[in-house]
Amino acid sequence: MTKEVKGIFIAMITPFTEKGEIYEEGIRNIVEWLVSNRVHGIFPNSSTGEALKMTSDERVRVARVALEHASSNVMVTPGISGNTVDHAVDEARKIADLGVDGIVVIPPYYYRLSFKALEKFYRSILEKIDKPVLLYNIPSSSCNMLEVELVKQLAEYSNLAAIKDSSGNLSYTGNLIREIGDKVSVMQGSELLLLPTLAMGGKGGVLGIANFVPKLFVNLYNSFREKELEKATMLQKTAYDVLYRLVLGSTDSFFYNVKYALRKIGIDVGYPREPYAVTSPEDLARIDEMIEYLRNEGLL
Repeated sequence: MTKEVKGIFIAMITPFTEKGEIYEEGIRNIVEWLVSNRVHGIFPNSSTGEALKMTSDERVRVARVALEHASSNVMVTPGISGNTVDHAVDEARKIADLGVDGIVVIPPYYYRLSFKALEKFYRSILEKIDKPVLLYNIPSSSCNMLEVELVKQLAEYSNLAAIKDSSGNLSYTGNLIREIGDKVSVMQGSELLLLPTLAMGGKGGVLGIANFVPKLFVNLYNSFREKELEKATMLQKTAYDVLYRLVLGSTDSFFYNVKYALRKIGIDVGYPREPYAVTSPEDLARIDEMIEYLRNEGLL
């Protein structure tokens, strides 16, 4: 039986060595850290995982190593990328053959595609992949918005399991939940919008900052489920502060800061892959202050 996509999934970082090579020990370290904090799923080859800095063969390798170290009660749903159906399907089949629980399909990027072109792309994948498929709406990076009507039409496929919405548009998220939430799990991709998404009937979140502080988001999710809304609200406010300190205006700083924070608490996850900039000592000091606060709150 196919597992339901729900709870807190982690848009997992990809550990690299300082020379930019895949760091398999670091993959084991991050997976074991996440499993020990009772996350519900992991998403290797994510945006946070610098998926588009890797080759297709490297993404398959990362998926394999992550799967080897994940426990059986944690879903593993690696991402695949391809601007053509053939490339996307080829990579998806290689990863599916590893025995993963599902495949996250990153939209075609760079070229702005029509509704019909996106529909054809996703229908082809859903028909050719014998695994649960998770859509990924991230228009800020892909240049392609998955319109609600498109997702509604794709929901006719029994193997469409979920959609991760990283649009940052809560109205869009709400429309998705209203139109297809009874068939497809709607998962929030923004840490700032997790609680309101749950309140509207969303099934959980697929989050990047949760690499560093998974307990914060697992506790938020559980507090909501247990109707402890005051606690859930306070945790959502804490999530905002963590995001503010880790995201300093550019994507490469986020990659660096999340891995810095993990190394700081004793989780060796290596470094980003070039190109990236090293964060200033002043901003790293702010991250150190945040780590101390989270430790005092029992969230690390």
